[in-house]
Amino acid sequence: MALLESSTLDKQQLETWLVRAALRGEPVEDLLAGFCDRLQEEGVPLARGHIALAALHPLIRARSFTWEQDLGSVDNEAMPHRAPNEESQAWLESPFRHMLLNDIEHLHRPLAGPRAQRDFPVLEEFAALGYTDWLAYAFGFGWVMEHMPVTARMAEIGMVCSFSTTRPGGFSAAELARLNRLLPHLALAVKAIAMAATTRDVMAAYLGEDAARHVLSGEIRRGMAHKVEAGILYADLRGFTALADRLAIEPLVETLNAYFDCLGPAITAEGGQVLKFLGDGLLASFQLNGDAQPDRLCQAALRAAECGLKNVAALNADRSGRGLPVLQLDIALHLGTLMYGNVGTAERLDFTLIGPAVNEAARIENLCSALDRSLLASDSFAACVGGKLQSLGHHVLRGVAEKREIFGR
Repeated sequence: MALLESSTLDKQQLETWLVRAALRGEPVEDLLAGFCDRLQEEGVPLARGHIALAALHPLIRARSFTWEQDLGSVDNEAMPHRAPNEESQAWLESPFRHMLLNDIEHLHRPLAGPRAQRDFPVLEEFAALGYTDWLAYAFGFGWVMEHMPVTARMAEIGMVCSFSTTRPGGFSAAELARLNRLLPHLALAVKAIAMAATTRDVMAAYLGEDAARHVLSGEIRRGMAHKVEAGILYADLRGFTALADRLAIEPLVETLNAYFDCLGPAITAEGGQVLKFLGDGLLASFQLNGDAQPDRLCQAALRAAECGLKNVAALNADRSGRGLPVLQLDIALHLGTLMYGNVGTAERLDFTLIGPAVNEAARIENLCSALDRSLLASDSFAACVGGKLQSLGHHVLRGVAEKREIFGR
């Protein structure tokens, strides 16, 4: 189908729609679907549209979105980080990889007829599926990831995209020209949306999801804080300092991460959040909100702690079997009222829990070695878990005026 005349359809409508969709922060999958649908309405015979976005995320290196005419919807996929020697053959032979490594912005390949050029395996696959033409672009977003080993487009946060048709003869010259003019507009709209998502991902990775939500909602001035009732989980690795003195830095970091992996996912699974890592320890919170009750909150924190300790026992058994050093995880649980918000200098802030209850949790954790226990709790916490913890007597906590009754397993 030929492109509709401008007297029938204002060609600027799609560009305007892209701008407004970006300003609204439409999800990328909706943006792609709307873009492809509107191009079809113009008469461009799209059968498939695809976008892949680089991600700045601890687990995901890229996200991809695919629209297909027959499905009328968008499929999406998250691609995890891989070591260079673990790359799939499909990626190693991908035209996108070729474009990124060689700094090629635009690639057009007819897939059928005498002019067909199917110089990548995936293009052979597309031709077998009935696609007759394939157009691709790669756009950098100006955010260079300095750790990347190459200096071409692969070192940037950005996107690649491709658009295909099944019409005999492929895209017309006018349709290709239209796509060539529109795709930078699409890339700019995707950039506006993706950069906001990237900011959320990075802040969640370093602050925690709840703290990131507060910061991105505007709580960014020093002193902005509010009272919360929260369960506190304070954990530390016993013996880590001594291990650090005799272990090389690379295996030391790997060891630390292995132990954090025992506890962090357990906290998240129970609705808690890791607020910060403190060298070889961490601070997590289980905050009251909505209809949550203190007993349910403390039960969740206790389950997370017990799951973490169980995971550490399994990790230590494995490490012992391989002749690797093992560490003991100590956990303190406490319930109290705290301030939740910004603290720091005027220009460098931390969004965290503040108050005597945090210090008290840290002091309780310090007793683990002396009491030969891996899990200790305050009396306020123990009262909420229905007798699941036993009293270990009253003990002096450094910096706390009166003795505190401590509970454990």
